[in-house]
Amino acid sequence: AKQNPSEGIKEEDLARALLLMVTNNIGQVAHLNAKLYNISRIYFIGTFLQHNVISQQRLAYSIDYWSKGEKEAQFLEHEGYFGALGAFLLNQGIEHDNQQYKGNSNDVDPKLKKKRSMKRSFMS
Repeated sequence: AKQNPSEGIKEEDLARALLLMVTNNIGQVAHLNAKLYNISRIYFIGTFLQHNVISQQRLAYSIDYWSKGEKEAQFLEHEGYFGALGAFLLNQGIEHDNQQYKGNSNDVDPKLKKKRSMKRSFMS
C-alpha cells in the first residue's frame, strides 16, 4: 500500500517551511537588487519583521550567503516612521550620488525605465 507523504506532518511545520521559503526568496531578490546598484547594506523595514525573529535571522543568513559576506542585512527599530520619512525625502529633491530624485517618472534610473517598459509590453 502507498504511504501518505503528508502523514505525521503538522500544520506548524508547513507554515515554518513556507515562511523560510518566502523569506529566502525575498533575501535573494534583495541581494540581486543591492548587487545591481552596488549597495553593501540592505535595510529591511515593516511591522511583519518587527517581532519576527525567524524571518530576521533567515534574511540575514540569506543576504550573507548570496553575497558571500560582502553585503549586510539591517533591521530598523521604529520602522513605522521610515516609510513616511522616505516619502518626505523623495519629495524634497534630495541629491544622492549626482542623481536627483524628485518622485517624477522622468527621474527614474534608465535601467528601471527599460524594465518597466518591458514589463508593460508583456502585460499588454
